[in-house]
Order: sequence, then structure tokens, then C-alpha cells
Amino acid sequence: MAQRIDKLVNHVLDCDVLVVGGGCAGLFSAIKARESGRKVILVDKGYVARSGCSPFAAGAINVRIPEDDLDTWMEEIVTRGEYLNDQEWVKLQLEEGLERVNELQVWGKAYGKGVMDEDADGKYVRRKARGNIKTLTGIINALPMMDTLRRKTLDVGAELVERVMVTHLFVHEGRVVGALGLQTRTGELTLFTARAIILAAGGCGFKGYFIGHHNLTGEAHYMAFKAGAWLRNLDQAMSNTTARNLDIHGLSHMVGSGGRFLNKNGEEFMWRYDPEVGSRARLTKLVIGMAKEVKAGRGPIYMDLTGVTPEDQAMLHRILPEGFRAFERMDIDPFKEKVEWMPSFEGSLIHGGGVHINTRCESNLPGLYAVGDASCTPEHGTWSITGLNLTFCFVSGARAGQFGAEYAGSASSIDSAKIVESVSSAVDEILAPLRFTGGISSDEFTRRLLENLIPYKIAYLRDESTLKEALANVQRLRQEALRRVVARDPHELVKANEMRSMVWVAEMILESVLFRQESRGFVYREDYPNTDNVNWLKWVMLGQGEDGVKVWAEGFPTPYIKPPIEIYPAFRGDV
Repeated sequence: MAQRIDKLVNHVLDCDVLVVGGGCAGLFSAIKARESGRKVILVDKGYVARSGCSPFAAGAINVRIPEDDLDTWMEEIVTRGEYLNDQEWVKLQLEEGLERVNELQVWGKAYGKGVMDEDADGKYVRRKARGNIKTLTGIINALPMMDTLRRKTLDVGAELVERVMVTHLFVHEGRVVGALGLQTRTGELTLFTARAIILAAGGCGFKGYFIGHHNLTGEAHYMAFKAGAWLRNLDQAMSNTTARNLDIHGLSHMVGSGGRFLNKNGEEFMWRYDPEVGSRARLTKLVIGMAKEVKAGRGPIYMDLTGVTPEDQAMLHRILPEGFRAFERMDIDPFKEKVEWMPSFEGSLIHGGGVHINTRCESNLPGLYAVGDASCTPEHGTWSITGLNLTFCFVSGARAGQFGAEYAGSASSIDSAKIVESVSSAVDEILAPLRFTGGISSDEFTRRLLENLIPYKIAYLRDESTLKEALANVQRLRQEALRRVVARDPHELVKANEMRSMVWVAEMILESVLFRQESRGFVYREDYPNTDNVNWLKWVMLGQGEDGVKVWAEGFPTPYIKPPIEIYPAFRGDV
């Protein structure tokens, strides 16, 4: 006889719309779904408003105001996204972004929070930042933004369930009907039943060397994949850059304020690789340029902020408080001395692939939506200009909340007894590390995994042989080492379950990069150094295979900006 649900889990919670993840995209989703009259639960792995990437948003957001020419923005975003953008999403974001930002600013002022920087006339302050040529980037204050969104979510009547890591989705009769979560402090299990589920839990950062993101380990990607959803753009797993001796963020406004990248010879080397913007180059150019400099013997790399004006120094201190506190505690004044810098692998955080969605934020699986970094971030293409991702979080979050609420209104409720076998299997998988008496720690597993992701011959200057070797090693980790990760308490149990998500996402990334036989964006392959718009102007898609990941390519429409159908060197200097 099948077990009863109440014998398997500690709590059962039912709602119309379940939002998984409490960053800015998830909070916008919860607000809009609740304003549509639905019962909404938002569940987060940490404390809502201080969890994930959003509190470290680094002050950059793209806002197109009515005076800006739409076609100019479209062309800049799509060409600098190397034509891989979903152009309908680019247009939507440019049309709806200002409304969402204005809405947030009004909420913030009502709560006494300064979210967007304004000038004396009440207009948004905008400036050139990383990647901008003809467009401008606004300045947003991350912590007031998150405090505003948390308070608004509670005020509209959505329920927050905090410190619960959602690990599994449940499908019944072809649609998503529920999810299972693990309480990170007590180890208790909660079954959520819902008529629509919005994934907003971010991407996978692999516990790498970048500020504040160690709890983002890919659960949204993994459970969507296992439920039958398609993923896209994981070949564009990304890197940022950071100080070598302390993890810090805020690169965009640093270089926008006059910061320069120098090699050991004192050369501002990025002009060699991006003659239009130099040190304000897109991340796709910047991290490859750094790797090339070091390979050529011109490393280490330094950030030089000595030319930043006092006014901009004050602005950087204000919008990037965590990083500058870290500098101060290490007795470093970055405005008086150069700071050693390096690429920092971020995986699918901020941009870098995720659940494939349409303009309603729907996945291919009925009832399942994805927003923000949990989605394929379709507006960026490869990596376009800084600040797009925050605007996308606002726009996608609002759209998913509206369309998810609409779907929930027509979907029937689910009797939890109908999914008891699936719940039982998921509970066994979650608790398995507690039953092991010998094996490896999650920290050791993470170390082995990162050894096959972050070396420059795998992450930056790649070829088929290095990718195949890394992929084989990651597959062995999944098939052999994963089952030996042990846990002795709820904290270790959370970490052990994170390993499952991380290793699967790592395999998805490596399979996707290996599949793309050209260089474009974050994919730089020394064996295929050209960008090939004849054969590879395609999205790399993936889904479940017989014993792993199935990968394929799909062409896509380019209705507004037509790419050149030609083959050309991907990187300056490769001619």
C-alpha cells in the first residue's frame, strides 16, 4: 500500500501560484500574481531580500526613457549580444522596463526608500557603463530595492516561506502540480501543491569566487530538467571579474567612472581586443582578453581606479558598500593603488542560460514558468550591455506573475494522494546522504567539480580535447562520487543536495559548449575561432536524454535586426 503524504512530509501547503525564489524577479512575480487575486506563496532558500544575487546588484540597470530612440537601443543590444538575442524579448523589455522601474520607485518612496538615483529635476541619473556605446545605464541601490520589494509583497498579502530549499517538481497528467522543499535549519520537509509554479531561484554559481552567491547552486535548472522542461543558452555560462585577494562586485560602474585594466607592463590592454570601448568592454571580451594576456606572459592583470573623481568615488562607496568595506578591512585604498584582478567563473548566474521560455515566461511544461536567472535570460543574447539583467528580472517577474495567475485561475487543484509515489521517491533522494556512513564531504565534491570547470583551458581558451576530458570527469563525479556525499545534520544535508544540482548543471554547460562548434560570446574555442552565422546562428537547447543530457540546436527568428550571414573572426587579433 502506498504511503500517506502526512507520513512522508512534515507540512503540506496549497496555493494557486507558488513562486520559488525571493530575488527581485520572484518578488515581482509574487506581487503581480497576488494583485491578480490569487493565493500566492513565495518560498526562498534564505531570508527574502537578502538571498541570492539581487542584494548584490552592483547599481546598474538599463532604463530606456521616452526620449530615447527605440531602434538605437534595439540595434545596440542585438549587435552586442552577437545576434543570439530573442528579439521579441528585447523589444518587450525596452517597451515595459520603464513602467516597472517607475512602479518600483513609487513603492520605494512610499516606504521612505531611495531606490533609483535621481537628479535635481527628478530624472533618473544615467551614464555610460560597461558595454554602452549609444545607450545609458541607470544607477539603482540594491538593498533599498530589495527592502521595498519585500515590504510590497507582504503588503499585498503574499505568504513568505523562508529558509526552505525547493529540490523537486512534481508533474501529474502532463502539468506541474507541486514541489518539495527542505527546511535548511531543521531538516523538515514541506510539500507545496500549486496550480502554477514560477521558478525564480536564480542560476548556479558553483560556490565559486564571487561575492554573496554561494547559496545559488542550480536547483531551479536541475528540477526543471528532471521534470521534462527544456533549457537553453547554457553554452553561454558566464564569468565576471573580481579582485584576486577578495571577492568584490561593481565592475560596471567602476570602469564607467574611469577605471582601467592594466597588464604587468602598465598597458591598458583591452584597447587591443575592443577598440570601441577598451576597459568598458563586455564581459565576453574582457575575460577572454585577460586570459590571452596572461597566456602571452603579460599577466598579472590590475584594476586602476586612481583616475576616478572624488564625486564618483563617493557614488561607488554608496552603491557598493560590501566591497569597499572589504577593501577598508584589508587596508587597501583602491583609489590610490592598483588592485590585482582576475576573471571569476559564475556559471549560469546573472546570465548564462536556463529554462527555455516564451514571451509569457512559459516553459514547454504546462503550469511551469521561469523568470530572471532561472530562465535562459533571452534578452542578452551572449552578453550585451550591463544592466539588462535587472530590467529583465522586473519585466519577466511581472509578466510571469500575471500570466501564471491567469493559468492558475483555469487549472484544477491536485489531490496530493495522486503524487504520493513521486513524493516518496523524492524524499528518499533528499535524505539519502544521511544514511551513508562513509564517503566524501560536499566541500571535497565541490573542489573536484571546480577543477573541471574553472581552469582557463576549460572556461576560457577551450578546445575539443579539454572539453571532452572535463565532461568525462564531471560525468564520473555524477555517476560515482555523488552517491558517496555524506551528511550528518540538516546543514550538511542541504549542501549534499546542492551537489546534485551543481554536478548536473556542470554537465549541461560542458555538453552545450562542446556542441557549439564556433566561437561566440562566452564560448571561445581555439579549434573553432570564427563566429559562423551561416551554420551556427542557433540556440543550443537541451533536455533529458537516456542517461544524461540531450543537446540540439534550433534556429530562431530575427524580425527586427538582421544579422550578417557570414563567417568572421570572433576575437580581434585572431585574423
